Amino acid sequence: MNRILIACIFVLLHSSAHQSVADLELAKNRFNEGTTLLNDGKYEKAIQTFSSVINEEQFAPELFLQIGNAHYRLQENGSAVLSYRRALLLKSNLLEAKQNLSLIKEKVGFIDTDSLGSHQILTSSNEAFISALLAISLWLIGFGITLIILKIRYRKSTLTLLIIGAMCASSSAILSRAKDSIRPDSRTHIVTKNNAKARTAPAQSASTILPLPPGSSLILVSKRDTWSYVKLPNELHGWVRTESLESLWPYDPEFSD
Repeated sequence: MNRILIACIFVLLHSSAHQSVADLELAKNRFNEGTTLLNDGKYEKAIQTFSSVINEEQFAPELFLQIGNAHYRLQENGSAVLSYRRALLLKSNLLEAKQNLSLIKEKVGFIDTDSLGSHQILTSSNEAFISALLAISLWLIGFGITLIILKIRYRKSTLTLLIIGAMCASSSAILSRAKDSIRPDSRTHIVTKNNAKARTAPAQSASTILPLPPGSSLILVSKRDTWSYVKLPNELHGWVRTESLESLWPYDPEFSD
């Protein structure tokens, strides 16, 4: 009975692994197809192809980068900014996305309600260090436990290894929490339409608080019919047409680096 159970588990694990490899291969082929369309100037078809991969929950910074490039060449600045920022959520040191964001900001002058740059700068400098620190801590703790199991002497050395390993693990956990604390607000939305404005009330006839160039970031507070109440720069608040906004996060924030 136990052998049958083990065999069933092995078959299930093998099937799952095989399916995962097949999904990754399909995603890779679609990415290459989308890149070819992008290079051929077929920007809208390229966006559809890249988006089909994302719709299968295959998230990768290169996908969002290429979608941003396609929107940029279509002169859809708001959607380009959204895609570049999504790419940076997954890979915070993606230089091309940063450069293109700077070019668009110089061109249209979009505004940021909260600084999105701090997340990118801090995670790009700490990410590798946190991973290395965690790896060192696991190695030290594992080696120390092995010495205990094998009943090898040098108790002081073993205890030292365990203490240092625990300290490294604690440090990596603290740094990881600090990184998460500066993650962009999950309510952040990006203005993707042209001629968007923040108004004093949810009506087209209401007074304008300030214009919102495409690519501007806002914090969603609540919604009412076709309008969204948002937080603006300098602690201002106003109403914006919901159709002008898209959420910065297309996935669970826990997926970000």
